[in-house]
Amino acid sequence: EHLVEQALEYIPQNANWQLADLGTGSGAIALAIASERPNCQIIATDISAAALEVAQANAKRLGINNVIFKQGDWSAAFENDQKVAMIVSNPPYINADDPHLGQDGLPHEPQTALTPGSDGLAAIRRIVKQAAKHLAQPGWLLLEHGYDQGAAVREILLQHNFSNIETQHDLASQERLTFGQLAS
Repeated sequence: EHLVEQALEYIPQNANWQLADLGTGSGAIALAIASERPNCQIIATDISAAALEVAQANAKRLGINNVIFKQGDWSAAFENDQKVAMIVSNPPYINADDPHLGQDGLPHEPQTALTPGSDGLAAIRRIVKQAAKHLAQPGWLLLEHGYDQGAAVREILLQHNFSNIETQHDLASQERLTFGQLAS
């Protein structure tokens, strides 16, 4: 995961940060970061109780114990004033009418894991808005998104007081990961 690699670049090897993975699903992102940064504590949230059961089983199977799993919609599972040093998320970002939803094994994935509805940026907008409340300054927000959404995600981050915004490309040279730092 490019998202995990980028997150690890910003997290010092011996950091004891508190981080969050919003919409953790199977827990792959949270568990990968947790295994590489064992002194960090990762809060992994998901609205789906079934997804959290899978993520918790994966953590147990891998012997990873520095992840806390919480059920809730994005950062709604946080305490009201809770702050974290970094938020990562690979949210649903495909428009509901996108023909790709019927291809390449995607029909077998839960639709809520793939699309937030007719507007593929709806989940990203909510995450960015909530992140401004829960990031300790100068915290990082890293978002995976659709290949054609980089410019829109950069604009959303700008609108919510993020700086040092950058978009990176995947192996197919498509914009896939945008991140920014909460400006002070």
